[in-house]
Amino acid sequence: MGDDGLDDGPLVGAMADEEAAMRKGKWGQLIMLGGFALALLGGLFFLMGGDDEKRVYGELGKKINGLKLSQFDQFWACALDGEDLRDVKSNSDLSFQLDARGRDKGRAYGEHLRDTCMPKIVELGPELDTLILPEGLDVHVKAMSEANGDMRSGLSAYIAYLDDPKLEYESSQSRPFIKDATKGWYDFKKAHSAANDEIRSRLGR
Repeated sequence: MGDDGLDDGPLVGAMADEEAAMRKGKWGQLIMLGGFALALLGGLFFLMGGDDEKRVYGELGKKINGLKLSQFDQFWACALDGEDLRDVKSNSDLSFQLDARGRDKGRAYGEHLRDTCMPKIVELGPELDTLILPEGLDVHVKAMSEANGDMRSGLSAYIAYLDDPKLEYESSQSRPFIKDATKGWYDFKKAHSAANDEIRSRLGR
């Protein structure tokens, strides 16, 4: 009974029915969203067979290699302006190039990296992360994205070191930042090569 002496049974029952309906509605939405995600993935893997499989891997290869060319390679062409990137074959080669430019140009080189070059790789990680990838290829593309993040962190630290009006450049002080940047560069190239190997194997090449 309520405070006014009336029976609360029907009111409580109606509220319970309404709450149950709301819960049912939320569960229905979740089920629909889950079903949509499964359908999306199912649509991809439906294609993963025979000529369709080759087409999917071929398109993924174009996308991944296109991102490397338009962002990763363009960044390094900017950072090592005037250098043939084919001559930069190891971490030591890259470390030498970055160290020499920082020592010769100082703060101006840091500004060049920050303002002109870094914008070229801003979207590289996010674009790699949004790709829908089959198992086997996903691990390599994830490694590319992580390596790009490590590379950017090292470069950002190097730029911060160079950003000093009274800078007296010391290779020993810049070395840790350059080491992180070059390791990210190497890991990215290694993961990219592994991704291409996976794609070629799926294409029967």
